[in-house]
Parts: sequence; structure tokens; C-alpha cells
Amino acid sequence: MKQLLCRDLRPGDVLLKMATNSFPNRPIRLGQRLAGQPNAFLGHAAIALDTQFAIEAQAHGITANHLAMKDKDCGYIVYRPNNASLGRGAAAAAKLLLDVNQRQGNLKYGAGGALKSIFGGSGTAKSGGDFDALLDRILAGRDQPFFCSQFVVYVYQWAAEQSGMSPQAIFSVSDAKASPSVLASKLVGKPHFAQAGYMLPGER
Repeated sequence: MKQLLCRDLRPGDVLLKMATNSFPNRPIRLGQRLAGQPNAFLGHAAIALDTQFAIEAQAHGITANHLAMKDKDCGYIVYRPNNASLGRGAAAAAKLLLDVNQRQGNLKYGAGGALKSIFGGSGTAKSGGDFDALLDRILAGRDQPFFCSQFVVYVYQWAAEQSGMSPQAIFSVSDAKASPSVLASKLVGKPHFAQAGYMLPGER
């Protein structure tokens, strides 16, 4: 794998963070290990907006964090969509939800959903109508919790649906069932993504 710096990132890159001892990484890492999921050492996921910021679901909801400042001590494995247009669409969708949460504060972190995702099976992707209905509720100010990997899967499935692709073809899992470990397994060796490299803690 190639070591990446911030300047190497592209919009839509999926950033899988190696779990730390912070909360909520500890229970997610432990739960994934107890569930026998591979890649249990991964505790978080985010989407690169550009070469500086990652958009992610955290304690205060959908937020943007500077990779060379707030997230500088985190290590990531980076997966890149083979379709650059899909990546840009996912980054734009993530930015839209970030803006909604900054304005309305209704996209809080779903800790309960994160824990349920570890033991809840796979489910199926939303349909186009489901995406539209959920977005209408979000824009109307209704609360919609997201946990980190759910946010990544939802955004990519939504971007795929908007570009005429099958959401199920991008990630064959319900967004609500995708723990960081499950997300990693859906990225490895799949036709729509390739491993771009890794980012070491403190090296940006």
C-alpha cells in the first residue's frame, strides 16, 4: 500500500479509521470482535470532502474535521471509488447533509444504531423512493440519527441512485446494518472501489 498525505486525497475517498481507545471506538471495536467480524480493529469511517476536510458522523452529528489538525493523530486506510464522478457526488451529498445539520441540528450521532449494526444482519439498500422520503423528512427538520459507517453507506447509495446506478450494486447492505467492519468488507476486492493507500498518524 502507498502512504498518502492530505494532498493525495480526492473527493469521496472513504477513510476507515483504525480504532483508538476513545469512546465510542472501544465498544465498537469490542462488539465487532465479539461478533467475529473481520477488520475489528477499524472503529470509524468518514468521507473526504477534499484534500483538507473529512465529513463524518460524530457526537455532535454530521461534522467536518480538518485532517491535518483535529484528526492529525488518526490513522486511516483509504478506499477510492473507481468512478470519480460517483466520488464527487458522494462528497457533495455528504456536504449537503453537513450543511443541514449545521443549520438545523437534527442529524445527531446514533450510538444505539452503531451497536445494533454489529449484530443485526445485512438488510437491503433503500429504494429511490425511500431516499426521497428520508431526505424530505431531514429537510423538514425531523431528527435522523446517523452513525459513522451508516453515514458513508447512505451517502454513497444515495449518490449512486441519483446518478442512475443501483444503490445495492454499490453496497449490498442496508446503511443501518453497516458497522465499520462490515463497510470494510464491502470495500475490499469490490468492483466499485480500490484501495488507494493509508495515512499514518501525525503524517499529513
